[in-house]
Amino acid sequence: MRRRHLIIGAGNAGISAARALARFAPEDAINIISHEPWPPYCRCLLTYYLEGVIKKESLFSWGEKIIAENRLNFQSGRTAIKVDPQNRSVLFADGDSISADTILIATGGEPKKPDFPGAELPGIFTLRNFNDALGMQKSMQSGGLWAVAGAGLVSLKTLAALRRKGIEVELFATSERILSQVLDRAGSELAAARLTANRVTLNLQEEIVRAAPAAKQKLLLTTSKGREMVVDGLLYGKGVETLSPMVADNWGADGNFFDGVPAAAGDGLEVDRSLAFTEDIYAAGDIASAYDLIAQKSGRIPLWPTAGEQGFIAGCNMAGRQRLYYGGISCNSFSIFGLDFISAGFKELPPDNNEWRRESIATADSSGTLIFHQETLKGFILAGGKIIRKAGPLLAEIKRNCLTGL
Repeated sequence: MRRRHLIIGAGNAGISAARALARFAPEDAINIISHEPWPPYCRCLLTYYLEGVIKKESLFSWGEKIIAENRLNFQSGRTAIKVDPQNRSVLFADGDSISADTILIATGGEPKKPDFPGAELPGIFTLRNFNDALGMQKSMQSGGLWAVAGAGLVSLKTLAALRRKGIEVELFATSERILSQVLDRAGSELAAARLTANRVTLNLQEEIVRAAPAAKQKLLLTTSKGREMVVDGLLYGKGVETLSPMVADNWGADGNFFDGVPAAAGDGLEVDRSLAFTEDIYAAGDIASAYDLIAQKSGRIPLWPTAGEQGFIAGCNMAGRQRLYYGGISCNSFSIFGLDFISAGFKELPPDNNEWRRESIATADSSGTLIFHQETLKGFILAGGKIIRKAGPLLAEIKRNCLTGL
């Protein structure tokens, strides 16, 4: 009998699940619903679009090709507001309801929004979707000045795009060092030096606390140290959060998304090894709280490759092909003005634990740190040069160590 599958969300998790379904259940009906008005696209490429490296057509060709090749029923611009697990149906904002045999929640996360006075003014952006990128482009003028709040990966990729467009950038971070979630202190210092060498002004332990309109459609920003500056735009890049699970403005839910099932808040929807949240309803990607091999407990790993892996496994199970998700490892690969970094697992030694040790490795053009628990590799940070090539074997060793005994 032909089964019906409904996927809410068209990011990497949703698309990967659809591809698995098309492969293992080619006769079934596969529906993908997205609240965005665009075809599926790779969010990782948004900064390249901002910079002008890729065109709009190239950004969307990835999703359009997958939809055509797999004969998927894709619907854009539709907002899901309620899931009824008992009847396996989804209610949409237009009043329509769709029933299915299996449902995948792959809605991703939403960027944290600023809450200081003036945060609603034009010219203040987050960068999570194509509409955000379109808005930013209108304010990006060579020779201008932008402020970037937050020193995570999205912020650094975006400010690099701004600099390459000839825009001056001031970076603000509440912490004492940048990239503190993915690098150790030595790695952060390397990254900071690279930014400074490329004329990015670093303002550490300082944050934006107020915004007001200024002349010529600019912004007057006030910092926690009392400084004032006029800028063309502000990128607010302080991470991604999931709510329950479509409470964000562009989903319009009331916080009670699942009828009769308590939904998680910022920690996502907790799933089992099959990626099931409840019977015949699955979750994958940023919204899913799945097993973390390093932390040895459930948690979110909001990374593009992890979303794809989880989506594919969820899709297999939706198609009746049993697959288990044994867990993920947080791994970040990025470049700062040509200096490459890869980190995975533990980046710092746990406090007050003499069973852990750090080992430094370096070459003429690179540096690295390995983290061991007793003699078992638990994490690494690599920066620059040929040492980056060691990342694959090191990551495989960490995963093999974590999987032993599972």
